[in-house]
Amino acid sequence: MLFVLSGVAVLGGGTGVYAATGDSPVPDRVRVRKDTEPLLRRFRPVGQLSDPRWLGFNPNDSGREPIPDQDPQIRVVGIAQLPAGAATSIVGSPAYGFALGSPPKVPEMLEQFLPEHPEWMSSPRYDRYITKSVYQGQFHFDQSSDCVYFDTLNPEVV
Repeated sequence: MLFVLSGVAVLGGGTGVYAATGDSPVPDRVRVRKDTEPLLRRFRPVGQLSDPRWLGFNPNDSGREPIPDQDPQIRVVGIAQLPAGAATSIVGSPAYGFALGSPPKVPEMLEQFLPEHPEWMSSPRYDRYITKSVYQGQFHFDQSSDCVYFDTLNPEVV
């Protein structure tokens, strides 16, 4: 069965619901994605991302509703590798005022991909720089592993 809601095609019935976006089918809460293209387009100012592990899902959809969410939100959350020294360069910029700050609750499916003993640094000013205040998002950097952890809601190309 195919529904079209606000320009988004939604397949329903049977075993699950998947919304089709401009990138590809949005995965569920447990299928970890490894593709970089959707992230590079949305988070271009962060820099060159590699070896990502991420999820994209509607945090408000339990999968038990008989009709798909008519105004879905998509949470894009994950971790990616930056080039050597990139995290230190970003965190070291005085314009953003980075400070120690832990990410919100990490989805269980991503915990295994986090660096060991990270010292996450975050900055609300840097978050606004990336999101342009068009969508919600937080970006956390671990300088020792050159990793970025991102947690966003409806990220757009800005």
